Amino acid sequence: MMTIFILQTTLPLALIVWLAILPPHNRAGFWMLVLAAALVTLFAALKGIWLFPPWWVPYLMALLLLGTITRHLIRSPVKPWLPTGPWGWLSLVILAGIAGLAGAQSRAALLARQIPDGPSIALAWPLGPGIYLVANGGRSSSINAHAALLDPSHPLHAGYGGTGYGVDLIAINRWGLRAGSIMPADPTRYAIFETPVLAPCAGRVVSAFDGRPDNTVPDMPEGNVAGNHIILRCDGIDVLLAHFRQGSLRVVAGDDLVLGQQVGEVGNSGESSEPHLHIHAQLPGSPRDPFSGVPVPILLEDRFLVRGDRVDMMASPDADSP
Repeated sequence: MMTIFILQTTLPLALIVWLAILPPHNRAGFWMLVLAAALVTLFAALKGIWLFPPWWVPYLMALLLLGTITRHLIRSPVKPWLPTGPWGWLSLVILAGIAGLAGAQSRAALLARQIPDGPSIALAWPLGPGIYLVANGGRSSSINAHAALLDPSHPLHAGYGGTGYGVDLIAINRWGLRAGSIMPADPTRYAIFETPVLAPCAGRVVSAFDGRPDNTVPDMPEGNVAGNHIILRCDGIDVLLAHFRQGSLRVVAGDDLVLGQQVGEVGNSGESSEPHLHIHAQLPGSPRDPFSGVPVPILLEDRFLVRGDRVDMMASPDADSP
């Protein structure tokens, strides 16, 4: 995860610094570098997991790029259109390759933001008041790690394919930070830890599991994917809420829940590298493989949430309007 944090920031910045300090001595190279920097910044904004630095950093990099371009156009003398030497042509080809790759990846990330065709389920917001960031969400693995399981050739598809349209939620403060430092080991230092988890639909609990300890960040022990969790059946569709804090579950299998009823608290149990709430919907799986059902896209707050989306729920849904 730390490698991702570094690369999604340093790659766009490296191109912007190149443009600012040592721009190509020809107009074709200059504008190809501008295009590469812009597309790499867009790629990082769409595909990056902005837990750290916060979500607004790509916007800051875009402003920095715009300022660098403006400064160059004002101060730079007229240059020839094409490179005059082999190194100029080589840099032009390399930049064209970077721009092409970043453009293709950005396009894939944009397409993954569209809700899949077919039926979906609308769910109420499953967490207490706060500001939330989507760490995973979307229709393909370009912006949703869970979507890799949609591929029938994936080795985990048969047992866990139902999680394909899963959404991972974290809490952030007004500055976009989810913890007091980059990646504290103590899960209690994350803003979302112990946040109440609410039933996003009325239904019956068909499975409930508690007792798994909360992991030290970024440890992610294998053997229990969902950790402490419940499966709530609503109108024939199973909704999984996972990674609860140990000992926080308030329901058991067979309970009938009303919309908004608290079922537990967010923790860091199961295969979870840091505290978050995982939620997905599927048609019922088999008793042996409960997460194997056909995945169903979900709408939260009437939105098909994708990586990088933010949801402000600071005011309680039951609060009186001013």
